[in-house]
Parts: sequence; structure tokens; C-alpha cells
Amino acid sequence: MTRRLFSPHGSALVEIAPGMLIAHMHGDWNAEMRALIAAQMKAQVPTLNAAGPWGIINHMHDTLVYGPDIYAQTRADYANRPAGSRLQAVAFVIAPHVEGASLLRSRFESLLDGVIASRVFADSQSAKEWIKAQLQLPDASGLNPGN
Repeated sequence: MTRRLFSPHGSALVEIAPGMLIAHMHGDWNAEMRALIAAQMKAQVPTLNAAGPWGIINHMHDTLVYGPDIYAQTRADYANRPAGSRLQAVAFVIAPHVEGASLLRSRFESLLDGVIASRVFADSQSAKEWIKAQLQLPDASGLNPGN
């Protein structure tokens, strides 16, 4: 087992809704916190995949000010998801009051370009509606041939 250099900074809460994994993220994260939440999210993947296509909502509650490694690892994790993954879309919720929103929102708007369908929203309800709409589209993996 690898020993962590630092304790995780920040916090997160993962919740499951029909066809969705929602991660509520608080505080300024370090790499250790990012690894911790990624493991919690990955633990839910088999159940979500078994139920059909699904999406993720990453709800940023406090800040977007992270080190560059957080952004790089986030993109890499989505790019390297298993071939059988039924993850179809990723939404980010970034309200205007979130620290760094005016400067860093654009980073999230392009973070997953060429990797998976993604969008940024100012509110949770819009993100949920978009994810639901994405789940109705044909799955690029061929596992969801459409309705």
C-alpha cells in the first residue's frame, strides 16, 4: 500500500439517483482528496453499468481553484474508463458565486473535449435535465441502441 504524502484536503459526498452519480465537492482539493473521491465514485460503477447508461454530475460548491494535477487526472480518468463503461455524459455544476468561476469555468467547459459529452451548468436542475436527455441518445459503445 502506498503511503500518502499529505492528508486529503476538501470533502465530497457521493449520491446515487436513477441513471446518475452525483458528487458534491467542497473545499480546495489536493491530489489525495481527488484520489479518495475517485475511488468512491468507481465503487458505484458496477451497479450503475448494470442498470443501463448513466451520467455523472460533479457539483462544485465552493471553489474551482485546484492545482493543475487535479485537472489533468480528472481528464485522464474519464479518458481511460473501461471499455464496458456505460457512462455517457458528465455535467459540472458551477454557480456564479463559486470561487474562481469567472476565470476557471472555461477550463471545465473544455476539460473533457474529445473524451465524453460534457457541459457546465449554473444550477443542479439544468444539469440533471441535460444528463437525462443524454441518456436517451444512442450509446457510443453500442450498448444502448436508442429508444
